[in-house]
Amino acid sequence: MLEDQLPSVRTLSFTSGTIGGFLVAVSAQVLLGRTHFDLAAMWYDLFAATVQIRSALAWWLIAGTALAGGFLAAAVTRFLLMNWWPLRLLRWILGAAIVAGLAAVAHVASEPAEFDSAAYVAANLSGMVAALLAASVGAFFAARH
Repeated sequence: MLEDQLPSVRTLSFTSGTIGGFLVAVSAQVLLGRTHFDLAAMWYDLFAATVQIRSALAWWLIAGTALAGGFLAAAVTRFLLMNWWPLRLLRWILGAAIVAGLAAVAHVASEPAEFDSAAYVAANLSGMVAALLAASVGAFFAARH
């Protein structure tokens, strides 16, 4: 298709893939924190003498969900841009499901009291930078297809 090669389609799918992958990674981080896999706790394990597999698992899980979420969001955006008219109802349903899912994740988000605020922010910020980079890579591969 000629419309598939338009720069606007590639740019929009890359942008929405990066944002979507980042939101999936933030949701994964919140849900990991709910199950006591906080990045701040993993930060201390990462620089300890014995590196725990739990800390590596938390970091890779967030990066992996960002990569897969970015790829999936960019691919879905590209598909919906190419078939935008017949799939209007699907776009509304998908948008409502995304908003409901983010609201459910935001409902369980809370800062743990046992960590220093600066360490908590530094650990989460570094995790989100890694997630943003991984989401951009995933979206790039889907957008260049």
